[in-house]
Amino acid sequence: MNVMTPTAMTSHDLEEDLMTRKQVAYLFRVTSAAVATWARRGHLPEVRNRDGRPRYRRADVEALFRSGFRRGAR
Repeated sequence: MNVMTPTAMTSHDLEEDLMTRKQVAYLFRVTSAAVATWARRGHLPEVRNRDGRPRYRRADVEALFRSGFRRGAR
């Protein structure tokens, strides 16, 4: 009997699901500073990579985009 075991997620897999501040800014057509402000204000959860740099989960970014959140929204 061949039993399939779940494969462990590597750090590479996890990083693929994360977006940089610049990538998020490009998607929303805003500055990186605006994205940082959104994170500070709690609009977009921020995680840090091993180097301590801010990253954003793709699912969180997509949910924010679908919600209609746009520049200047408070």
